[in-house]
Amino acid sequence: MEPWITRREFVARSAAAAVSLAGVACGGGANGAGAAVIVAGAGLAGLAAAYELVRMGHSVTVLEARDRPGGRVLTLRDGFDGGLHVEAGAIFVREGHDHTVAYARELGVGLVPAGSRARGAGARCFIRGRSVRMSPGRPVRWPVQLSPAEVGLTAVALRARYLDPVLDELGDPSHPAWPSAGALRYDAMSLAALLRARGASPGGVEVMRLGYLDEWGDGVERCSALSLLRDLAQQRGGGAAFRVDGGTDRLPRAFAARLGDRVRYGAALTEIRHAADGVRVGVRERGGGTTLSADYLVCAIPFPLLRRVRVSPPFSPGKRRAVEGLRTTSVTRVYLQLRERRWPAGEAAVPTDLPVMQLGDATAGQPGPRAVLEAFVTGTNARRIAAMEPGARVAFAREQAARVHPGVDEVFERGASYCWDADPWARGDYAWFAPGELRAFLPHLARPEGRIHFAGDHTSSLPGWMQGALASGRRAAEAVHAAAAAAQGARAFGSGLSLGGVPG
Repeated sequence: MEPWITRREFVARSAAAAVSLAGVACGGGANGAGAAVIVAGAGLAGLAAAYELVRMGHSVTVLEARDRPGGRVLTLRDGFDGGLHVEAGAIFVREGHDHTVAYARELGVGLVPAGSRARGAGARCFIRGRSVRMSPGRPVRWPVQLSPAEVGLTAVALRARYLDPVLDELGDPSHPAWPSAGALRYDAMSLAALLRARGASPGGVEVMRLGYLDEWGDGVERCSALSLLRDLAQQRGGGAAFRVDGGTDRLPRAFAARLGDRVRYGAALTEIRHAADGVRVGVRERGGGTTLSADYLVCAIPFPLLRRVRVSPPFSPGKRRAVEGLRTTSVTRVYLQLRERRWPAGEAAVPTDLPVMQLGDATAGQPGPRAVLEAFVTGTNARRIAAMEPGARVAFAREQAARVHPGVDEVFERGASYCWDADPWARGDYAWFAPGELRAFLPHLARPEGRIHFAGDHTSSLPGWMQGALASGRRAAEAVHAAAAAAQGARAFGSGLSLGGVPG
């Protein structure tokens, strides 16, 4: 990777961060004037918020219901042979994801090229029982009926044909004023409906939905077109993809190491009481319940969990609708450990129209002859597989994988799975929006409620990405810092007036 900052800048920034984090005690800012802030959730959003707030001189306590940091960043290191590990959560870092890249460098976490591990990449698809290969300069022969204008095009080329003109007029989804009234009309329809309206044939839609587009929510027939266009618009221009060297969990663990005992594990948020002068939260811990007070709260837990938290007084009507209505994608991941790979070198991901959806090499780049083949499954297929017993999930994935990779079953050793719907501290994976929901929820997702600020990838323009989580954490920290500074200024001004003079 090309350096985003010079070595001198990196060393200076890291040293400053270490001094700041080490020097700010839990009881207050470096000069005693910092606000007391509770951060609920030690996923990447909460960790980034806490990290920045401590650097700004505030007293921070992080509440995390799990016994680990990271939230939906989860690396599975047990249950596989030969030192192999797999990801159950986030993996990929885009070249333009500046917050993720900068934090990784600052925290000493290495990033390495992801190559063809990125979902949707590769030179083969499996559709209608056939393998379809794509070679540069050769027309693709799809086993579906296409219009004359679609014949021979790859799935990526088809998508560009129908969606690039729309992306050109969409604007910048990361801008605070986005979306425009013109862009909002795409929220009224599903992505499949938009493709058909723009002239895509049924066969063309069937091809384009393979892989990435169908991995959101319940697929292109159910997802708001604007919600998927928003993500595609922020991926334009390509660029390299990276992953965290040694496992994605190294990033949240590096944050947590800097924060030290400010992070309280096994501490679940149960109640929020907020007023004009501060917040009080109820916490359930192993030793029983307790109540904590602070000046501000950064709420960085998923909305499905926030629905179960008692809030007094209630949030505003718009916030309540967003909290109650936001949907999360059902994701089930099934892992097949193999004695050896049974697919060509470099073929790391194959999107399919089978119930296992996407088959990818989960251990590409890891040493040794063994490999783990992963089925990445979303939506209704994910719920179907999650309803099976764990052994049945593995058996089903083995049978399906053998259709795409002949010989896989002969080298199978063991299997595992992870279902995010069943995770008690997630209840689903990344956010998705049905038609009309982006218009309804977007203005309220990140909006503060008094002294409560909100973070999480679901509150960002990049749900489902580590970049979105980290950016949201920084945003929330900066908002709390500004509010605290304004409150301190108001107190100082009031104190000056009470003395009969004008503050100098």
